[in-house]
Amino acid sequence: MQRLFSREGHTVSGWIQHRRLERCRRALADPLMDALPISALAARWGFISEAHFNRLFRRTYGIPPASYRRNRRRRHPIPDAGQA
Repeated sequence: MQRLFSREGHTVSGWIQHRRLERCRRALADPLMDALPISALAARWGFISEAHFNRLFRRTYGIPPASYRRNRRRRHPIPDAGQA
C-alpha cells in the first residue's frame, strides 16, 4: 500500500491526516456545528492536541480554524427564525 501511495507522492498516514483535516474544515463550515467548540470538533476527528490541529489547519488552508469559521459566518449568516 505504501508503494501505491508513494507513486502519487503521498504517504498513507499523510493521506489519512488530510482526509481528517478536510472533515474538520467541512464541519467548521457547517452551521449545525457552530455550537461545538473547535477543540471538540478537532478531537472528534482524532486531533488530540488543539495546538497541533491549529498549526496543521493554518499550514494547509492558510488561515486559522477560528478565522475560517468566522469568515464563513460572515459570508453565509444564519437567518433569524423570523426571516426563514
